[in-house]
Parts: sequence; C-alpha cells; structure tokens
Amino acid sequence: MIEREVAQTAPTGPVDWASTLDRSFYSPAEVARFAGLHPSTILHYIHSGRLYAVKLSERTYRIPNRAVLKLLAPELVRPPTFVERPDEIVDITEADFEPEWPWPGE
Repeated sequence: MIEREVAQTAPTGPVDWASTLDRSFYSPAEVARFAGLHPSTILHYIHSGRLYAVKLSERTYRIPNRAVLKLLAPELVRPPTFVERPDEIVDITEADFEPEWPWPGE
C-alpha cells in the first residue's frame, strides 16, 4: 500500500493572526495553507481582484501582510483614514490640462 503525505490545513481553533503574520510578504502557497484553501484558489482571488498581490514576474506573486490579514481576519484590519484639509490652497498652475479644441497641429 502506498503511503500518502497528509496535506497541512488551516490551524484549528482560534488563531491570533496579528502576531502570527510576522513577515512583510507571503507566497500564494503560504496564504493557501493559512486559509485552508488550494493555491489555485488564492491565484483565482488575485486574478479576480478579491486579494491584492504584487506581481514580480509572469508567474510569481507576493501578497502583503495587510492583504493576508484582511483575507483571514477582516475584523482586525482598520479601514483607511482620509484626512480632509478644507483650508489648504491647491496650486493648479502646473496641472496637466487637456488642450482645448481645436487640437494643436490640426
């Protein structure tokens, strides 16, 4: 009889993801192991936009710590903070304006 290696699955019981994720970036295979999913599912999440990842080459992705945490424990991730400064003066003199019609060179 052939012995088969048992695949590692997601940890059982409550996990403190904030302290467990100690690196800046993770591979799709590592995230799949954390989540108890197949690596192709993680790649599908990346391609569909559900999971943010940095594309290093045609077949290599790295997933930032914050994106992994957002997938595994979304309640731990704070929403982004926007700072409004209504009294700030905006200088638009050097802005890249679209030329008015008729287009130059026509």
